[in-house]
Amino acid sequence: MAHQLHKTFLFLFLTCWIYVPSILFAQSIYEQVGRLPVTAYSTEEYGGHPVVVSAIQSKDGLMYFGTNQGLHEYDGVSWRSLFKSKEVYEITSFAKDAKGRIFYSGGDFGYLEADPSGETRAVSLLHLIPEELRSNFPAWEIHYLNGFILLRTRNHQLIRLELHEDLTLKSLKSWQAETRFGMSFLVENQLYVQQAERGLYRLEGEDIKLIPNTEIFGKVLLSVILPYLGDKGTSLLLGGAMAGFYLLEGSVLTKFPTEVDQLIKENQLRSAITFQENYILTFHGAGIVIMNPKGEILKRMGSDQNLPSNVVINVYLDQNEGLWALTEDGMARIGINSPIQTFGKDLGINSAVRSIEKQGEKLYLGTNTGLLKFEPSDKQFKQVPRIGNFTISDLWTDGEDLIVTNGGSLEVIRNGKAIGFYTGKEGNYARSLFISKNNPNLLLVTATNGVMVYQRGLSKDFPWEYKGNVPGIESFSSYFFEDKDGTIFTLSLGKIYSLTTGEIGLEKGDPTKIKVASFESNMYEDSFSLVDGEFYKTSSDGMQKYSSKEGKFVPTDDFSLVEKDLIDFYQHKSGVIWYESFDKKKHILKRNAEGKFLKDEKPNSLAPYLSFEDYIDEDSILWFGTPKGLIRYDPKKDNQTDKVFFTLIRRIETKTDTIPLPFYGRKKDVPAVERKENSYRFEFAAPYFEEEKKTKYQTYLEGFDLDWVDWNDNRFKEYTNLSPGTYIFHVRAMAHTGRISEEATYSFVVLPPWYATWWAYILYALLIGAAITGIVKWRSRKLKAENLLLEERVNERTAELEKSLEELKSTQAQLIQSEKMASLGELTAGIAHEIQNPLNFVNNFSELNKELVLEAKEELGKGNLDEAKNILGDIVENSEKINHHGKRAESIVKGMLQHSRTGSGKKELTDLNALADEYLRLSYHGLRAKDKSFQSDFKVDLDPNVPKLEVMPQDIGRVFLNLINNAFYTVNQKRKKSQEHGEGSFKPLVTVKTKKLKGAIEITITDNGDGIPESIKSKIFQPFFTTKPTGQGTGLGLSLSYDIVKAHGGEISVESQEGLGTIFNISLPI
Repeated sequence: MAHQLHKTFLFLFLTCWIYVPSILFAQSIYEQVGRLPVTAYSTEEYGGHPVVVSAIQSKDGLMYFGTNQGLHEYDGVSWRSLFKSKEVYEITSFAKDAKGRIFYSGGDFGYLEADPSGETRAVSLLHLIPEELRSNFPAWEIHYLNGFILLRTRNHQLIRLELHEDLTLKSLKSWQAETRFGMSFLVENQLYVQQAERGLYRLEGEDIKLIPNTEIFGKVLLSVILPYLGDKGTSLLLGGAMAGFYLLEGSVLTKFPTEVDQLIKENQLRSAITFQENYILTFHGAGIVIMNPKGEILKRMGSDQNLPSNVVINVYLDQNEGLWALTEDGMARIGINSPIQTFGKDLGINSAVRSIEKQGEKLYLGTNTGLLKFEPSDKQFKQVPRIGNFTISDLWTDGEDLIVTNGGSLEVIRNGKAIGFYTGKEGNYARSLFISKNNPNLLLVTATNGVMVYQRGLSKDFPWEYKGNVPGIESFSSYFFEDKDGTIFTLSLGKIYSLTTGEIGLEKGDPTKIKVASFESNMYEDSFSLVDGEFYKTSSDGMQKYSSKEGKFVPTDDFSLVEKDLIDFYQHKSGVIWYESFDKKKHILKRNAEGKFLKDEKPNSLAPYLSFEDYIDEDSILWFGTPKGLIRYDPKKDNQTDKVFFTLIRRIETKTDTIPLPFYGRKKDVPAVERKENSYRFEFAAPYFEEEKKTKYQTYLEGFDLDWVDWNDNRFKEYTNLSPGTYIFHVRAMAHTGRISEEATYSFVVLPPWYATWWAYILYALLIGAAITGIVKWRSRKLKAENLLLEERVNERTAELEKSLEELKSTQAQLIQSEKMASLGELTAGIAHEIQNPLNFVNNFSELNKELVLEAKEELGKGNLDEAKNILGDIVENSEKINHHGKRAESIVKGMLQHSRTGSGKKELTDLNALADEYLRLSYHGLRAKDKSFQSDFKVDLDPNVPKLEVMPQDIGRVFLNLINNAFYTVNQKRKKSQEHGEGSFKPLVTVKTKKLKGAIEITITDNGDGIPESIKSKIFQPFFTTKPTGQGTGLGLSLSYDIVKAHGGEISVESQEGLGTIFNISLPI
């Protein structure tokens, strides 16, 4: 069956299985043959004698090993010998009491305990053994039974000790063998011991009694006694070192033949344990054998599977079901229940696996050097005959046929016979195979020249008939994908092709009936996969999926939660989706309630593995190929979260001391320890022995670090010069599977140095207080004298300052008055012009009245009374006009006087429209009179709805005048510049506009001059700032205007664009 090659590697994983805690009697042949993970430890690593005979694990996870010359501890990071060089003992056995305390025996007898710094030490109890019994040592076995310690010594003694809580001797009893004791065994709270020439004995109360009908074991050396797992009774399985197995039911002893009997005769049975309803046996020369209760061999392991030696003395099962093999040349840990098994060169796989396929129980592998088939009889992969040593890139099961891409050709394996069929032009390389469920009589093949189409043949000798190539695909294509709607996709350089097959055309095998559409893409940078029957791809525009309805790829947010971190993705046949992140790690995805994919943090065993090809069989076993061979993955055994995983703080040092370390940091409610030192070194380890060299660590010092440091390989962390305060050190580990351990913590307080303690501060305060008191008294006397002198100087300076202040006030008033007079001076010509008009009217009408009076007299003299009355009427009208223009001149003079004098601060109801119009005209005529070349238009836009306002008219008038003068000045300057440059089209214009707004009246003065540069816009309201040439401006006009508007509760602002003009906005509240 074809399997999609997703870019270069596929990332495969299964986590949705329920762990099954036992191995059934029946194992598949592949379980028997596959290699389990093995980590070997040489004598160079642990630094001890090569012969390892005993092992045990503490409740804190630490492993201890007894050798022929010592006792060693391993914490997952480092090894340590527990005996000094002069204290070399053979340690042959361990036992653990009800509290988890470990006892050892051999050349010495004692127990293990942690010293205050956390280091384990061996404490001898040999002094508790009387001298006459001590001479019988070493003690080959030690057992703990119902509160007693039992030792079996070399010289035929069985010793029983009872200890007090403080490990002093409470009672002691011994039994002397009549001949000599063989091995002793503790089985289901019963102690058994063999006695030469007598048989098998059992400890019953205070006596050891011979078990009836076991006299044969007076001659047969026993090495194994275990419960018999084949029934639910009380039978025992007894193993003779060279004589095979027996079953003991009560006092009935029967021979138990097994498949390992010949191995026992040739290699000697050394030891055995039970494991998940099976037996693990060790041999002196045959390694390890797993045997079921029927006596059948399930699996063998030896030096060919990375064990240090085939002489395996003993085995020990740790708390995570790791099997430690103790050999004559070091030790090894076997992942006995690992979900991973490997198949490599020793099983006949000599090159990379490119494709995998099973036909029933037949397992085929396509490799770089040909087609392999597993032969159960030989338990080896063998080359399939008549298939060359070519690269087999794909396999496909078609009923009982196996279709093979054999280098440049296509073959069908039928009934063991290879049948070749046409692949087109010479040199055309077939790569992948595909038979759609919708059209099972058609075979699609990607090849060098595109996609070839074959129709199922009618002859058994010609299984497939070539019908041509799919039109439009001319270059080399990759594997096929088929979505839930039946659209088939294949990838070529720079493009994705979708193939839509019509039923009629395909039934006839006509490639021209296949509808082909292409989409631009980069198969080396983009990623592609079917996910839940839909075809997704990455792109520079984000994640997209193919829409059959629209016939194109459309954006999707299904991966929005992980899209920024995703560079590659793939859905396994189990439905599990993998993706690779930018940190090169592989993660599993799962859907949330909204249907979006997110990272599944559940740890797993398969994540570190990469694959060319994958296959899932009917037992949900996942197979995948690697450059080194084949891997078998059983998800039912992947029980990562069930395994014990914690971190220990192993040692804490300061610059001067090693700190006591209770409970290795595992107990959380330990009070904080107060220390004077401020520099610390923490050493830590995780006693987790599955690829422990890949374990990462992460630390966090609460009170110092802001967060956890990044994961790293360091097994220690140092902190120096910590400030006084309370700290909590946290450390945790991460296994190679991604699982994170329990934290270890240590709380401590860094005390301040003596010079920073509370009593030191009190002393400092007293000393400082005394010093301050003395200084204050001395300074007080000196200050009194200086104060008298200073008072005189202050009086003098005060008088000078008051004088300077008066002068400043006078100067300020003069400056303001100067500004007013300057503006008044500018008004003079305009005022004169405005007064001249009414005066002309007065003069003209006065002369006219004079002439009319003379005429009236003349008419009266003639007696023309009516005519005289008419003339007198004209005189009255002329007099009224004289009076009107006289008052006009009077108002102009009063306005001038108001502008010149200091404001009274009294507000008057004022018509702002009239005021603005008046000052616009006064400014214009004043400038015209002053500068004959002055030219400018002006406009007024006065809102008739503007109401009269309570303002100080002379002050607001000054504001209008200043702003209008400035506006006329700037447009006139621009006009002169334009004329100098020969540009006569510029027309100066100043506009005064009023408008009633909501709650305010707005007055704007607009010019079309050069505008105000952005760099000085913020300065124009500052006092004494002017842009006019020296001598032409005081720099106070806009500053005074700003203050006047603010005093009226209003706002003044400026808008300007350089080269286009300026707008001053005045807003006065109604």
